[in-house]
Amino acid sequence: MLRNTIYEGEGHMNLGDKVNVFETEVVKNVKDRFSKGFKGVKILIFLVVALIVLLTLNPFVIIGAGERGVLLNFGAVQPNVYGEGLHLRVPIMQKIIKVDVKVHKSQTDAESVSKDLQDTRSTIAVNYHILPEKANWIYQNIGTAYKERIIDPAVQEVVKAI
Repeated sequence: MLRNTIYEGEGHMNLGDKVNVFETEVVKNVKDRFSKGFKGVKILIFLVVALIVLLTLNPFVIIGAGERGVLLNFGAVQPNVYGEGLHLRVPIMQKIIKVDVKVHKSQTDAESVSKDLQDTRSTIAVNYHILPEKANWIYQNIGTAYKERIIDPAVQEVVKAI
């Protein structure tokens, strides 16, 4: 019994008890280190998942030079027209449609009959653009095919009137 006992002052501690105390302290230190490490890993995983969700929903819209953005809330056209630059939108609720407001050239071939009943063929070129502040009205009332719906028929009508 004396072989397994270590004397320390007044009290004594069995060698087996001392080993058990050492093992529990080592296990506690290892658990503390792993739990601190796992907290960092948990935070990193959360940030990565949040970034993936943010990029998937795409809340940012960039409107380029010569464009305007028409804001739709659940499909309803809003009075706001966004200018060039970076804009924030609510991902599921809002959608921004880009409308080109630069000057475009429409070239149309037209045939008509003159007053003295001679056939005439001509190519008409028209430069046009959308007023930037009216982009939402154009999108709501005419749509994106305004050239085919407005410009080309107007040119044909003017040529026939000549």
